[in-house]
Amino acid sequence: MELFESPIFKDDIGRRTFLEIPFDARERFCKPKGTIYVSGTINGTPYRGKLLSRGGGKFLMGLDKPLQKSLGFDGQTMNAHVTMSSEELEPAGKKREEPVAVSSGMDVLAAIKTRQSIRKFASRPVGDDMVTTILCCGMYAPTAKNKRPCHFIVIRNRQLLAELASQNSQAAMLESAAGAIVICGDKNIEGMKEFLYADCAAATQNILLGIHGLGLGGVWCGVASNSDWRKRMIAALELPVKLEPVAVIAFGWPDEEKELRGRWEPEKIHYDRW
Repeated sequence: MELFESPIFKDDIGRRTFLEIPFDARERFCKPKGTIYVSGTINGTPYRGKLLSRGGGKFLMGLDKPLQKSLGFDGQTMNAHVTMSSEELEPAGKKREEPVAVSSGMDVLAAIKTRQSIRKFASRPVGDDMVTTILCCGMYAPTAKNKRPCHFIVIRNRQLLAELASQNSQAAMLESAAGAIVICGDKNIEGMKEFLYADCAAATQNILLGIHGLGLGGVWCGVASNSDWRKRMIAALELPVKLEPVAVIAFGWPDEEKELRGRWEPEKIHYDRW
């Protein structure tokens, strides 16, 4: 990630607003050709955009009106503190082909009311098509302002699963799980931690329901912000600074049955006021 100070200014006819890039972006981001997509923060405000080449290694980035408003830009040249990373972003509106999902015959309300945390797994492997379907569930979770900051690290390596299990007694089930999914939030895309955590939690719940709907079992392992487990996980998965690991889901074919218990608690419902 690049850190720099640079001016924000309007062009000569005052129609467009730009941020000046003080380095050769192609050289710095190792992009010899094609459009350079970037993300980061400007004075703490998150952004995503693309760079415009002006030749001779000079680049600008256009700022749309919502971003200008967030920055308090009044049309006068101002200096900004910028963080910038190169991203493999695609132009808005470009359609991506979605993989064919494995179907589930379970009613959504039944899935919500019967899902349980499974910590014991059979040795039977889980197919890639199922894992892809589960990941798709996570990507369809609600997200603040449609920023979609979640990334998903799929772990199948037995040695890595055992290593993570040995470092946290609350995640010991990872050693016998068919795999794990680490849900991470991109701080460059969503700069507000409250929204970042909320988005990742929503994706985590969707994934858990998808797991249950396919007849698999799963359990949510939390990642405490200052824990040694978090630090070791970041190192083991080689996560960049911009990614915040929020949750780990162990999944596999269940090897235990649990008694269903009702959770309806009307005393916790309040209307209009406490």
